[in-house]
Amino acid sequence: MVFKIRCDYTGYLYGRAGGWPHFFDRENIEKYNTNNVLTTLPYYDVVNFARNITVPGFYSWGFNDETTPPTSFYSAYNVIKTPKQVFIIPEGQHKIYPEQREKTNQWLLDSFQKGRTKK
Repeated sequence: MVFKIRCDYTGYLYGRAGGWPHFFDRENIEKYNTNNVLTTLPYYDVVNFARNITVPGFYSWGFNDETTPPTSFYSAYNVIKTPKQVFIIPEGQHKIYPEQREKTNQWLLDSFQKGRTKK
């Protein structure tokens, strides 16, 4: 998922971790919990665009990412209706790991091969 940082902004308002930049965490809720912000944020929240994806995808993230919590990624991933595959790094944090690159590259190669054989 390329734009995992902008998923589920309002998660904090519903008892789960929200996406970066954490508009509604303890430090920011007083400043941003306004009607203007609440009506504008959906225009920028990846969750509202993920449902429009029409091609297969491969997604990967670290389960222990404290900068962009995995719950925010799942909120976008779960609304994608096309074929998809996820690879989670259980102890992974906020970075890309070599095994993620390997799995991503393999998924791409497999997808290209499948596309070549469809005739």
